[in-house]
Amino acid sequence: MRARNVLALLVCIVMVSCLTPTVFQAPGVPPERLALLARGINLNAWFTPWANPLNYQNAFHPQEAAFLRKAGFTVCRLPMDPDLLFDSAHPETPAPAIRYVDRAVHMLLSAGLAVIVDPLHGDSSNAAWESRLYHDASFRSKAETYWEALARHFSAFSKDRIFFEVMNEPHLSAREKVDPSWWQPVQVSLAAAIRRGAPSNTIIATGERWGGIDGLLELKPLADRNVVYSFHSYDPFTFTHQGAEWAGPLQAELAGIPYPSTPAAVQAPAAALPDPRARDQVLRYGDESWNEERVRTGLSRAAEWASAHRVPVFCGEFGAYRKSSAETDRLAWIGDVRRSLEALNIGWCMWDYETDFGIVTFSEPSWRRGIQVDADYLSALGLDERQTIGNIPGEPTVEDFWSGTAQALLIPVNDWTRLWTREQGVGSSEVVEDDAGMPIALHVDILGSQDWAIDSGLRVPVTAGEKLRLSSHASLAGSGALRLELVARDSQGTVVDWSYAAMSVGTGPVRTYTTDFTVSSGIASLEPRWSGEGPARVRVEAFELDRRT
Repeated sequence: MRARNVLALLVCIVMVSCLTPTVFQAPGVPPERLALLARGINLNAWFTPWANPLNYQNAFHPQEAAFLRKAGFTVCRLPMDPDLLFDSAHPETPAPAIRYVDRAVHMLLSAGLAVIVDPLHGDSSNAAWESRLYHDASFRSKAETYWEALARHFSAFSKDRIFFEVMNEPHLSAREKVDPSWWQPVQVSLAAAIRRGAPSNTIIATGERWGGIDGLLELKPLADRNVVYSFHSYDPFTFTHQGAEWAGPLQAELAGIPYPSTPAAVQAPAAALPDPRARDQVLRYGDESWNEERVRTGLSRAAEWASAHRVPVFCGEFGAYRKSSAETDRLAWIGDVRRSLEALNIGWCMWDYETDFGIVTFSEPSWRRGIQVDADYLSALGLDERQTIGNIPGEPTVEDFWSGTAQALLIPVNDWTRLWTREQGVGSSEVVEDDAGMPIALHVDILGSQDWAIDSGLRVPVTAGEKLRLSSHASLAGSGALRLELVARDSQGTVVDWSYAAMSVGTGPVRTYTTDFTVSSGIASLEPRWSGEGPARVRVEAFELDRRT
C-alpha cells in the first residue's frame, strides 16, 4: 500500500512538471549570474541614437542608480548607438566616447547593480548595421574585432556582473526579405569574438524577427554554454503600442484600447477609428480575449524552448507606451507579464527607466529636472513602491525662476538640442570639456551658406512687462553670422518671433554678449538659442537668463 502511494506521488510530480515548463539552468551559466538577471530595467535615454550627446556626462546620477537598487532592481541594460564607440578605420580601439560609458558602468556597479552592455542597439527603423554584417564580409570582420576589444575592455570591470549582449533585435528579414537564418552564423561569429575578449563573462544571445519569441524558437543554441538567450515581448502589440507613431499609421491611430480585452470592451474604441483596417485590428484584439492566462501561455513558448534545449532564457524587454493607454490597464498588463515571467522562472528587464514607457517622469524633461517616481508602476513590478530618488543637486529650475525664488537661470550646454542645419551635411559640432570632463562649450563648424540653429531645449514661462537679460559667451570666425536670441511663443505654443531680442556676435575671440529686453504683450514663453548662417566656426557657452530690477 505504501509503495503504491509513493508510486502515485511520483506520477503526479512528473505530470505537474510536464504541465509547467521550468527554465533550465545551464551548467555553463553560474546560478548567481542568473539571479542577477531576475529584475532589470533598460536605461534607454543615455547612449542610444536618440540621446543627446551633450548629456552623455550627466544623463543619469548616482542617486538614481542607488534608487534602482533599493527598489529591488538587480541589473541595468545599457543600450548604445552602434556607432557610438565604433571606428571603422580602427575597430580595435573604441572611440573616445568610451570614457562616458566607463563612467556609467562604474556608477551602476558601485550601486550594486549588474550591467548588460548592449553596444549594437540601433534605431528600430534602421537596419544599416545588420545589412552590412550580412552582405559585407570585411565589415563583419571589423565588427568582430570591435566586439573583442569591447569585451576585453569591460570584462576588466567585472567578470561576474558584466553581461555582453550580441545585438539588439536583429530584423533584416523584415527589411530586406532575406531568410531569418542569415542571423545564425553572424551571431556565432560575433559571440566567438566576445568570448576571445572575455573568456569568463556571460553572453546574451537572441533570435531574429526583432528578437521576439518567434525568432527565438527558430534559433539553434550556440555551442558556448555560458550563454543566456534573450527575447522581447510586447504582446498584444495592439494594446502596448497604441498611439505609437513610429509603429506605423494604423498603430498611431489607436487610443483607449483596453486591457484585458473582450469583444464588448473594444466596441467603443473600435467604432471611433476612421480607418476600417484599424477597426478590424482592434476588433480582432477583442476577440482574442487577452488576459493574464493568455499572456502566460504566449510566454511559456520561450520556457518550453529553453527546457527543450537545456539553456536559460531572459526577457530583455517588455513595456507599454504611456501616450494613449489608460494607466490602470497599462499597470494591469505589466503586472500580468511580470507575474507570468516569474512563474515561468524567467528573469526580466522592463522597457524602460524614463521616456514614454518609463517608471519616472520629469516636469522639465529636456533638463531631467523635477523627477517623479511612479509608485504604482513599481508596485506592478513587485518592487518597493516606497522608494524615492530624493533631491539631485543642481542649478535652479524653471519653476524656481518662474516663482521668483531664483533670480537667475543657468542653461548649460549639456541641456541643448542637437545642431540643426537647413542644408544637410554641412555642419558639425564638438563638445569642449573642462579637466573634470564636464561640457563647458560647443564648437560648431558650418560649411554651407544657409541658416542653422542650436536651441536650449527649454521654454521659460514669462509675463508681459518683465524686464529680463540673456547673456552668454561666444566667438566667431569666418564670413558667416552668429546671433544670441530667443524664440518667442504665445500661450498656445505658437512661435510669434524666431529671433526675439537678438544680439549679433562680432568676429574675434570669446567675448561676453548680453541682450536686455522687456517681455512684449502676447508672449508667454521664451527659449534661448544660437542661430546663424555659414560659413563660420563658432564657440558658444552656457546661457544665463536674469531678472533685471
